[in-house]
Amino acid sequence: MGKVNGLTVLMTIVVQLMVGYLWYGSYLFGDIIKTAGGHAIDFLQTDVTSLLLLVLSSFGLTHILDGIVKHHGVKDIGDGIKTGLIFGIFGLGLPLLTLLNLMGVAKIAMLVIFMHLVIVSIVTTLVVIKTKKD
Repeated sequence: MGKVNGLTVLMTIVVQLMVGYLWYGSYLFGDIIKTAGGHAIDFLQTDVTSLLLLVLSSFGLTHILDGIVKHHGVKDIGDGIKTGLIFGIFGLGLPLLTLLNLMGVAKIAMLVIFMHLVIVSIVTTLVVIKTKKD
Protein backbone atom coordinates (compact mmCIF):
# COMPACT_ATOMS: atom_id res chain seq x y z
CA MET A 1 0.00 0.00 0.00
CA GLY A 2 1.33 3.36 -0.98
CA LYS A 3 0.45 6.95 -0.37
CA VAL A 4 -3.18 7.87 0.04
CA ASN A 5 -4.49 10.58 -2.26
CA GLY A 6 -5.66 13.56 -0.17
CA LEU A 7 -8.43 14.33 -2.64
CA THR A 8 -9.74 10.78 -2.24
CA VAL A 9 -9.84 11.14 1.55
CA LEU A 10 -11.62 14.49 1.26
CA MET A 11 -14.17 13.01 -1.15
CA THR A 12 -14.70 10.07 1.22
CA ILE A 13 -15.42 12.50 4.07
CA VAL A 14 -18.04 14.19 1.87
CA VAL A 15 -19.49 10.79 0.90
CA GLN A 16 -19.82 9.77 4.54
CA LEU A 17 -21.51 13.04 5.45
CA MET A 18 -23.92 12.97 2.52
CA VAL A 19 -24.90 9.31 2.85
CA GLY A 20 -25.22 9.63 6.63
CA TYR A 21 -27.33 12.78 6.39
CA LEU A 22 -29.74 11.17 3.94
CA TRP A 23 -29.68 7.73 5.56
CA TYR A 24 -30.22 8.73 9.20
CA GLY A 25 -32.27 11.86 8.57
CA SER A 26 -36.02 11.94 8.22
CA TYR A 27 -35.56 11.36 4.47
CA LEU A 28 -35.00 7.62 4.77
CA PHE A 29 -34.52 5.75 8.04
CA GLY A 30 -34.20 8.26 10.89
CA ASP A 31 -37.84 7.91 11.93
CA ILE A 32 -37.79 4.12 11.58
CA ILE A 33 -34.91 3.79 14.05
CA LYS A 34 -36.69 6.05 16.56
CA THR A 35 -39.96 4.09 16.22
CA ALA A 36 -38.16 0.79 16.76
CA GLY A 37 -37.09 2.01 20.18
CA GLY A 38 -33.65 3.10 19.08
CA HIS A 39 -32.09 6.45 19.70
CA ALA A 40 -32.01 9.14 17.06
CA ILE A 41 -28.64 9.27 15.35
CA ASP A 42 -27.24 12.79 15.15
CA PHE A 43 -25.00 12.25 12.15
CA LEU A 44 -23.95 15.87 11.78
CA GLN A 45 -22.34 16.32 15.18
CA THR A 46 -19.53 18.83 15.04
CA ASP A 47 -17.73 18.11 18.28
CA VAL A 48 -14.00 17.39 18.09
CA THR A 49 -14.34 13.64 18.70
CA SER A 50 -16.94 13.17 15.93
CA LEU A 51 -14.91 15.16 13.41
CA LEU A 52 -11.70 13.32 14.32
CA LEU A 53 -13.41 9.94 13.96
CA LEU A 54 -14.87 11.01 10.60
CA VAL A 55 -11.43 12.01 9.27
CA LEU A 56 -9.70 8.91 10.66
CA SER A 57 -12.38 6.54 9.37
CA SER A 58 -12.25 8.18 5.94
CA PHE A 59 -8.48 7.88 5.84
CA GLY A 60 -8.56 4.26 6.98
CA LEU A 61 -11.36 3.25 4.64
CA THR A 62 -9.64 4.94 1.70
CA HIS A 63 -6.28 3.35 2.57
CA ILE A 64 -7.71 -0.18 2.91
CA LEU A 65 -9.89 0.03 -0.20
CA ASP A 66 -7.03 1.54 -2.22
CA GLY A 67 -4.90 -1.46 -1.30
CA ILE A 68 -7.66 -3.90 -2.22
CA VAL A 69 -8.32 -2.13 -5.53
CA LYS A 70 -4.60 -2.20 -6.43
CA HIS A 71 -4.11 -5.80 -5.30
CA HIS A 72 -7.06 -7.12 -7.31
CA GLY A 73 -6.57 -4.81 -10.29
CA VAL A 74 -10.05 -3.33 -10.02
CA LYS A 75 -10.46 -0.77 -12.79
CA ASP A 76 -14.12 -0.52 -13.77
CA ILE A 77 -17.34 0.41 -12.00
CA GLY A 78 -18.80 -3.12 -12.02
CA ASP A 79 -15.78 -4.63 -10.28
CA GLY A 80 -15.69 -1.61 -7.94
CA ILE A 81 -19.28 -2.21 -6.87
CA LYS A 82 -18.55 -5.91 -6.24
CA THR A 83 -15.38 -5.08 -4.29
CA GLY A 84 -17.14 -2.45 -2.17
CA LEU A 85 -20.07 -4.79 -1.58
CA ILE A 86 -17.87 -7.66 -0.44
CA PHE A 87 -15.74 -5.43 1.82
CA GLY A 88 -18.80 -3.63 3.19
CA ILE A 89 -20.56 -6.87 4.06
CA PHE A 90 -17.71 -9.02 5.32
CA GLY A 91 -15.12 -6.45 6.39
CA LEU A 92 -17.36 -3.94 8.13
CA GLY A 93 -21.02 -4.93 8.25
CA LEU A 94 -21.07 -8.43 9.72
CA PRO A 95 -18.44 -7.78 12.42
CA LEU A 96 -20.35 -4.67 13.50
CA LEU A 97 -23.69 -6.53 13.43
CA THR A 98 -22.21 -9.08 15.81
CA LEU A 99 -21.24 -6.33 18.23
CA LEU A 100 -24.58 -4.49 17.91
CA ASN A 101 -26.47 -7.74 18.50
CA LEU A 102 -24.48 -8.38 21.69
CA MET A 103 -25.31 -4.83 22.79
CA GLY A 104 -29.04 -5.48 22.31
CA VAL A 105 -29.62 -2.96 19.52
CA ALA A 106 -33.01 -3.27 17.79
CA LYS A 107 -32.94 -5.48 14.68
CA ILE A 108 -34.24 -2.76 12.36
CA ALA A 109 -31.55 -0.36 13.59
CA MET A 110 -28.94 -3.06 13.00
CA LEU A 111 -30.17 -3.53 9.43
CA VAL A 112 -30.13 0.22 8.73
CA ILE A 113 -26.58 0.60 10.11
CA PHE A 114 -25.43 -2.47 8.17
CA MET A 115 -26.79 -1.13 4.88
CA HIS A 116 -25.24 2.29 5.58
CA LEU A 117 -21.79 0.72 5.94
CA VAL A 118 -22.22 -1.31 2.76
CA ILE A 119 -23.31 1.73 0.73
CA VAL A 120 -20.45 3.87 2.06
CA SER A 121 -18.00 1.06 1.19
CA ILE A 122 -19.35 0.78 -2.36
CA VAL A 123 -19.29 4.53 -3.01
CA THR A 124 -15.83 4.88 -1.44
CA THR A 125 -14.51 2.09 -3.67
CA LEU A 126 -15.85 3.95 -6.70
CA VAL A 127 -14.24 7.18 -5.47
CA VAL A 128 -10.91 5.36 -5.03
CA ILE A 129 -11.11 3.97 -8.58
CA LYS A 130 -12.06 7.31 -10.14
CA THR A 131 -9.41 9.36 -8.32
CA LYS A 132 -6.64 6.78 -8.70
CA LYS A 133 -3.52 7.95 -10.44
CA ASP A 134 -1.88 5.15 -12.42
